Order: sequence, then C-alpha cells, then structure tokens
Amino acid sequence: MERPHIPGELTIRPMAWSDLPFAAACTQAEGWLSEDLTTLQGFWLANPSGCLVAEVNGALAGICIATHYGESGFIGELIVRPEQRGLGLGATLLNEAVRWIQQHGAHTVYLDGVLKAVGLYERNGFRKVTRSWRYAGKLAGQAHPQVFPMQAHHLPEVFALDRKAFGADRSFFLDRRWFLYPELGFVLVERDQMQGYILGRRGTGWLSAGPWVADPGVAAPERLLESLALAAGGMPISLGILDTHHRACQLVESLGLISRPDSPWRMSLGQENDLGASPFCLAVGSAAKG
Repeated sequence: MERPHIPGELTIRPMAWSDLPFAAACTQAEGWLSEDLTTLQGFWLANPSGCLVAEVNGALAGICIATHYGESGFIGELIVRPEQRGLGLGATLLNEAVRWIQQHGAHTVYLDGVLKAVGLYERNGFRKVTRSWRYAGKLAGQAHPQVFPMQAHHLPEVFALDRKAFGADRSFFLDRRWFLYPELGFVLVERDQMQGYILGRRGTGWLSAGPWVADPGVAAPERLLESLALAAGGMPISLGILDTHHRACQLVESLGLISRPDSPWRMSLGQENDLGASPFCLAVGSAAKG
C-alpha cells in the first residue's frame, strides 16, 4: 500500500448528513451525473459510518463510500478535490474504506476503477477482474404480456430472486430504488412464477437501468429492458454490464446500445467470490454497490 505524505493536518471521518451536498458537488464535478444527492443519501442511510470524508487543515478535500455485504464489499465514489490531488490523499481514503469493509467481516473488496485510477488501485493491492462496460443509447420501448409494473406485493419475491442472483442481501437499495422511482420497476412472470425484474432511475435527460436480473432459463430477458424503455418515453438509457456476461453484452449490442471505450475495470482485493457475476445478473445496479 502507498505511504502518503500529506502536508498539514489530515482527518478521515464518517460523513455527516450535512456533508452530503459537498459529496454531491464532487460527483457532479467528475461528470458522474447518476451519482447525485439522492443516491448519496441512500448510501448514507444504509451505512453512515462507511461514508467517509477527508479534511485537510479543516477544509473538506475528498470522499469515499464503502458498502459491505457480509463476506464482501464494494468501494465507490473515491474523489479528491483537484487542488488536493497528488498528495496521496486518494490512497489514504481508499485504504481507510478497505479497512472499514474488512472490519465488518468482508474477505473480498470490489470496485469499478475508472481508467485513470487503475494504477492507484493496483499499487494498493487491487487486481483487474474484467471490464465493467457502460452501455448507452436510445431503445425502442415495447410492452410485453409477461412483464408487469412492479408493485409492493412483488418486493419479497424480488428480494429473494436478487439474493439468489447477486449472492448477498441488497434489499435496502432495491427497496429504495423502487420507492423513489416506482414507475420504472418491472417484473417478468412466466409459468406463474417471477423469473426476473428490472429497476431504473431517472435524471435530467437520462435514465439509468439496473439492476436487471433474470433467470438464465428466460428466453427473452430483453423484454424487461424494452418495458423500461417504453416507460422512459424515448429518453436515452445507460446501464453497466460485466464483460464476463457475454450474453447480456451481445443482447444489448443487438438492440443498438453502444459501449463506452473509457468503461472502467471491475477490480478486486482479497479472495474473489464473484459477487454479482452470476448469469442471473445482466446489468449491475451501481458501481459503488454492485
């Protein structure tokens, strides 16, 4: 791990609710439009002590967010303000987030590393696993008789299917996503059994899809994505897919979505357990929480 040399007094502490506007300003400055204030509030409500902020000489200088799922965890939103870069502050925040996740029992830590930060992560013990492609484009919406708007009574089945698919319990984040954007949640029912679901979130001029989960036996999981696209009303859609899920990549490419060449790398530290890499998980929910 790197040994930073940071001039002045450095403090790494849990983020307070009042720090969230600063965190949102950091993500917006990086152009991470989907990581807005509402999303950051969700991280804080789930794990307030895992949301970290750095101060140098009493001034807010950076953020990092850690999410744990028992034996595994994710790190995201690692940002240092431009005027504080080059001092090792990013490595300090990263290692504090890793320590927090490991203290909560995790043996594996994952993150999606933007290309310019891959070297930082590798110097601190992370290794590349696979590309985490970011797809975007416009998709013609279509209604399907097997796909229904997600309702409150569907949620227990959604949570159970997601635990099977993802490998851990992320029901808090799924419930919050549906609560905030109920019109963008859909379930796929075949043979009187729920076989898949998709959730979305809406921003100004964009819509993010995911998680998108379907049983590998479902012949046409794209019906969920097309139903979401119909609800989007022609708005551009973005979603993230791990390169190891070849079927999902080929499917969205056949629908006309295009991957970004600057898509990040999924990276890991510790003993890999492939959290979120099952054939059930077509699209990730968030780079910072899997």
